[in-house]
Order: sequence, then C-alpha cells, then structure tokens
Amino acid sequence: MNATEPINDLTGVSWVSDLMVERLSASGDTTGIPYYHYRWKKKWLADYVAWPQTSEDVAAIQKYALKHRVAIIPRGGGTCYYGSASPTRGGIVVDTKRMDKIIEVNKDELWVHVKAGAVWERLDNELAKQGFNLPVAPQSRVASTLAGWLAIGGKAGIGTPKYGSMIENVLEMEVVRPDGTIETITGDEMLSYFGTAGITGVVTSMKLKIIPTPESTEGLMFSFRELEKALDALTRLSKTKNQPIYLRLTDLEYEWRIQGGLPPDTTGLFFVVVTYRGTVDEVAESLKTARGIFTIASGKEMPQSYYIMNWKDRDIVEMKLKLEVPTLSMQNFWIPISNIEPIVRKMYKIASGYKINSCFYLVLGSSAMARLCVFAPSDHRHWMHFMSGKAMLHRLVKLMYRKGGELYTLGLQNTVYIKKYQPQDYKRFKELRKKWDPSGIMNPDKLTNCIMSYTRLNLMFTMNGNFRRMQVIFRRGKNILPIPVSYQEGRV
Repeated sequence: MNATEPINDLTGVSWVSDLMVERLSASGDTTGIPYYHYRWKKKWLADYVAWPQTSEDVAAIQKYALKHRVAIIPRGGGTCYYGSASPTRGGIVVDTKRMDKIIEVNKDELWVHVKAGAVWERLDNELAKQGFNLPVAPQSRVASTLAGWLAIGGKAGIGTPKYGSMIENVLEMEVVRPDGTIETITGDEMLSYFGTAGITGVVTSMKLKIIPTPESTEGLMFSFRELEKALDALTRLSKTKNQPIYLRLTDLEYEWRIQGGLPPDTTGLFFVVVTYRGTVDEVAESLKTARGIFTIASGKEMPQSYYIMNWKDRDIVEMKLKLEVPTLSMQNFWIPISNIEPIVRKMYKIASGYKINSCFYLVLGSSAMARLCVFAPSDHRHWMHFMSGKAMLHRLVKLMYRKGGELYTLGLQNTVYIKKYQPQDYKRFKELRKKWDPSGIMNPDKLTNCIMSYTRLNLMFTMNGNFRRMQVIFRRGKNILPIPVSYQEGRV
C-alpha cells in the first residue's frame, strides 16, 4: 500500500503489525515492572505497532488514528523509566527507529540533517568517520533516539555543561501534527516539543549542530570520604572557565554495583568523574586545574584504568544497574547544585530506617543545575521491600520541591506530581494539548491527566512507610540485597 494514500485497514499495511510479541515488546519500557504501572492505565497493551520510514507514513497513521479516534503513542528507544512511551488506552505505538537515515552533513555550516529515529551513538559514530561529532548526547545514547531525548527535555547529559542543552543544539525540526499535517519549525516553535512526551505530534527529522572531532578527550576520577567535600569539588569545577563535557558524582554502592567491585585500596565513599574535550593544551590545562581542586578538597586520585572503564560505561550506566538488581525503582530530579546535599542525606536516613537499598548518581547539566538520579534497588517479589523503596522516592520528591527543584523526567507516573507542585507547567501542557490535539489521541494521559490522585498516592506511601518502620522495629523487615560492609559502615 502507498503510505501517502488514506489507510483504511491497518492489517493491509506492511509496516504495521498486530502480532502479540510485537505488541508486548512495544508496550513497556526499561522499568522492568510494567504490571506495577497497570493501575495507571486503562488499557496497557498496544493494539498495533507501526514502523514508519517517512514523514508521509507517520501522517497516514495520524490521519487514520484521528478518523477512528485511536490513540497514538510515539516511541523511540524505550529507555525511559516513567511510562512516557507506553500505552494507557491501547492504540498504535509508532516506533520511529526505522527513521534513522542521515539526509545531509553540512561541513561548512556545521550541522547534520537526520531522521529523528536515529540512535545517538550510531549517529555519532557515522559522523566520526567524516571528522565530526555531536556536541551533546544523553546518558543512554547507546539506545536512545534523537526524538526520544527531546521528548523528555534533553537538559543534562554528555556535553551539556560545555555546549548547552539539546534545545540549544537543534536548528530546525520536521514534525507531523496530530491531524497529519507535516511542517518544518524553528526557534520558539520548537519549544512545544521539548519535554512534552509527544503530546503535540511526532518529530520526524531535525537539523543538529555538529563540531569537528576534538584533538583530545581525557579525564580524571577522584574518591572522597565526605559528601560535602565531593560536592564542594564538583561545585568548583562547574564554575571553571573551560567547562567539562561530563561531570558526575556517585556513591559507593552505585560504583560497586555497576562495576562489580572497586580497586582494592579504595577508601572513598563518593566518587567524582570529570572529562574534558578540546585541544591538547586546553585539556592539559583543565586537568591540571581539576587535579588541584580535587586535592584541596582532600580527594584521592583513582587509577586511570578505573576512570577509563567508567568513561567507556557512561552510555549504559542506568541499564547496567538495572541488570544488576531484580527490580530498579528510580526518580530523577533537576535541582540546584547547592541544594543536593540535604536530599542525599535524607535518602540515606530513610533507607537506613526502612532497611532498604539506595544509591545515586548526579550529572552536571549546567553551571548551576544538575540531574540527580536516586535509585532504590529491590525485588518486586518482596513486595514490602519494593514498595518501601517507592515510599522513599515519594518522600524525596516532596523534599526536592521544598529545595527549589523540579522533576527531570515527567512521563505518566510523574504527572500527579506536576499537577500538585508545578501547576503552571501542568496548565501549559493542558493548553498545548487543547491547541494541537483537541481529540486527545496523542499519548493519552501523559502530562495532562492523572488517573491516580495525589491524595491517594501520598496516603498509600505514608501508610507503607509507617508499616515498614514497624516491621524494622519488630525485626521483621530485612534487607534482601547484599551491600558492601564498608558502605554500611561509611554512610550511617
């Protein structure tokens, strides 16, 4: 069938499938516990999965969906943990990964025109063959697509401290509106697509800035015994003249889990990784400055081999952590660097009281703001342990808002927090949907509708936390996942 013609029967389209295995694989994300999220959905299983290759393909699907009032769920790599690309009312999952063609590389004006389903790592590798690189990329670049990171905001990742957020690196986009109209947009028009989870339409291609491949990319890793000293070093580095492309802070359990161990002489509890990119002289000067800042803050330099291992794993750290534990619950905060310490300390205090696991990593987004990822490793087969981790994350969300932060990733489950704590953003999302998608077919229930109320959510987690504390008091609450003894001694 010619995709530019009206689609009357999806079963007659070669790039659309209703096979159960395809529908199942396209109806979840990397959470790993989709059944827990069923309570947030009317119908969690997609009816069809489509793999368009052109904007015209997408437009045909959009027009079909609008005519038949069928939900459309745009999907990239599926690496989000918040249900952003999973169905809530059945419908058609539009998987964009076949739209990955490089249309043009302009070496004079330094931009690449590419289909929006391209995976970041593959695109960067192709550009490297021609002597160029992408200035920014998400932490999940090994699997995330261009439009996928755009849909969650693209604020913090590799390169953002030096080159700005994703929106500062996109020159124009081609989009398919919910009514099937194909448009090319630039400037402020693009804002309605950043961080809006596809409720305004599907991005099909974009022009991105590129940079000549830098002469040098090098970095350091230091360990610290005290959180405040690690944060002090990170804060000082964030204000240096030559900004790093990557600045990350983690704790011992996080490092221990993703690397399967630490160098034998490691005595630190917190770890800072910094990477610079530029000319040989620029990088050498930056490393000298960083080493001085780390030393003043009583940091201990880690073996270069361990830094290299961390740098190579930068793209898979979240997915690697997920593989190390049966169930991984997490929450992402976008918060001023100056307000991070009380949240991390509160995390440790709650985890200790609940006898559950917790760890974190922080990635610098700009000179003042960072993405703080808090994890609650668990096993949903041990329901109280798992739900206690969710209760901890809920309490940290409330503290985070009091400290001037906001949620980094929105999606489905976090819509309830947006409505409660970010009413202006919630109002803006409602207005965008009313303007561009009055029929409500684009990613239903994301950002604009709360299936579960905040009152119910807060009561559920409060009761769960209280019950868990009672279990611990009466020695019925056990931590089901082993953690290093040194970590237990160091953080309490």
